[in-house]
Amino acid sequence: TRLFMLTARPMDHDESIHAYLSYVLLRDHAYRYDPAFHGPFLYFATAGLFGIFGDSEFVARLTPVIFSLIAVTVAFKFKRWIGGSAYIFTFIMLFSPSILYYSRYARNDMILVGSFLAIVYCYFRYLESKKERFVYLSVLFFTIMICSKENAYIYLFIFASFLVLHGLFSEGFEYLKAKILKWDKRKIRIVLISSAIFLTMFTSLYSAGFSDWAGLERATVGALKHWFMMHASRDHWKPIYYYSLLLLWYEFMPLTLAIISIPEFIDRLEVKKLTKFELFTLYWLLMTLIAYHVLSHKVPWLLVHIATPMALFGCLYMDDLDRKITFRNIRVFRILLAGLMVATLHTSFYVTYVDYNDAVNQMLIYIQVQPSTIELAERIIYLHEHDHLIVVYEPMNDYWP
Repeated sequence: TRLFMLTARPMDHDESIHAYLSYVLLRDHAYRYDPAFHGPFLYFATAGLFGIFGDSEFVARLTPVIFSLIAVTVAFKFKRWIGGSAYIFTFIMLFSPSILYYSRYARNDMILVGSFLAIVYCYFRYLESKKERFVYLSVLFFTIMICSKENAYIYLFIFASFLVLHGLFSEGFEYLKAKILKWDKRKIRIVLISSAIFLTMFTSLYSAGFSDWAGLERATVGALKHWFMMHASRDHWKPIYYYSLLLLWYEFMPLTLAIISIPEFIDRLEVKKLTKFELFTLYWLLMTLIAYHVLSHKVPWLLVHIATPMALFGCLYMDDLDRKITFRNIRVFRILLAGLMVATLHTSFYVTYVDYNDAVNQMLIYIQVQPSTIELAERIIYLHEHDHLIVVYEPMNDYWP
């Protein structure tokens, strides 16, 4: 699903920038962080892959492919908390139209999705086992997120605020006292090793191998300032219901499962049977819906950040829904689920492998470069290589393709 026809779709505008800057990094060892082009991890990872496998459009798209497969693998590991529902969650992470399409797209978003699922898994595994390796894996993936794209701070806020709020509601202010005031050798060791992991990767990537120390300021204050300015300037503005339309059109499966799971969640809330995992899943979904609907900067690749928690929440109560949604002993839920899966496969495969250039009729596709642009570029290259004198005029700001 990820590698088949990976180079059939022409490199999009943003993809080509990411690939070219990665190529420059490999060729000239030159990189400078700019918030407009997001974090350095994608560039260093892609440059590394170029160095190993050679530079090509196929290799340029491998980093999101790898992290999308991490997301699929981790999704199945959630079986220890959601049982057989993990099969459905894994299905959605494999075949969700937005996730599949942008898993084959040289952008940073699937790096964040795969990394955050790994963080959630490691956190709840740590609660069970108290094994320190899960802490360090979480810190590593959080650092990768922060070094990849600025909306990682949305994820960080969601995760940290949930821990604080859950701690306060369950333990009161004793929770904060324990976290802030109570220290032992193990806690000191965890903090020191975690800090070393974060600072080493964050500093080395944003400073471009310690050659651009000002990159650290741009990575923190500068990044937040830039994206607040983009929000205020209504850059890529869309109406507040933009993602709602995309969810209805493409992510109808997680949307439907999430909606019919709400009564079951409420029933479990009333009898106080909710686990921390269930509470976190709903909190992640609600906070994500609020954040991305409020932000004026709305683009279709951000849909993957909404579809993932929606799918996880929608898969929490598969067994209960299967038992309750029946008619005259007919498992109506299974019929509904089968219909959603077939429709998802059809929609996902069509937009990914058939109609992948249609930026007019496919809302999931934004500013796709068309094959005619590639033909024009190849014509110019051909004339240049055959000693023709070429003059190229570009109107306004359409220079990049």
